[in-house]
Amino acid sequence: MSATFADSVKRAQRSIDSARALFREGLVPECHDYMASALRVLLEAWGGLAPAVEHASFEPARAQEQALAELERAGYRHTDRLRAAVATTAEPSSSAALLPPNVDWIWAEVERLARFSTRRAMMPRARKLARWRRGVVSALVLAFALLLAIRLWGRPHARASGVFSEVHPAAKAIDGLEATEWLLPDATAGWLDVLFPSARSVHSVRLLNAHNVFYVDRGAKAVRVTAFTAQGKAVSVEGSFARLTEERSVLDLPLEAKGVTRVRVEILTYFRVGGGLAEIEVH
Repeated sequence: MSATFADSVKRAQRSIDSARALFREGLVPECHDYMASALRVLLEAWGGLAPAVEHASFEPARAQEQALAELERAGYRHTDRLRAAVATTAEPSSSAALLPPNVDWIWAEVERLARFSTRRAMMPRARKLARWRRGVVSALVLAFALLLAIRLWGRPHARASGVFSEVHPAAKAIDGLEATEWLLPDATAGWLDVLFPSARSVHSVRLLNAHNVFYVDRGAKAVRVTAFTAQGKAVSVEGSFARLTEERSVLDLPLEAKGVTRVRVEILTYFRVGGGLAEIEVH
């Protein structure tokens, strides 16, 4: 693209920037005038790219058609809407009463043409570099999305026999945060299943007891942990916490099994008003 074309695109962009500033000030008619001016400058720039034999005619209608034809040759896919915008902005208007209805679609077409023209005004090397950058960004976004999907798919899920409230769901026991807790309803024994997306080997389970934050009035006491495979129950072990404290009590239990699809932690007895766990770690 020629330097003249690039200069015209820059001039049109300055008009668009001025139009945006005027719109923020509530000066809609003046904003429309600047948008119309940007459109005329862009069309003149594209008309100047038409074959030399076409340049003899300076009739506005003919010049606009030459510009639209050149845009189509360049791969612009919105010439019909652009033609309608050209017809609507044939003459600038400084009076709100003369503004066409729904001018926002006209401005959108002007900005679309400006973006297309800016890309075409770039040197071939710069366009290639821009495409390469867009490709790299797209690849990074895709890789991040795939990684996120794999991580979400690969995470275990939890389900429980019951919960004390929606603030203490089963998922809190496997979220990796010691500050959150899964709590059972008052005076109720219960269980929580940790379900794996695929069968895995298990060697041990670590349980961090709940204490209900400020109240220290509930937590697991005697527990049973069972590993299940696709064929059913594989191995089970029992243990108990010594006491309920404000600090996190930890209970490590050996649990050797292969092909495990889920681990169930049963709270058989509890301290004070009910049971619960802060975290279940399966190793």
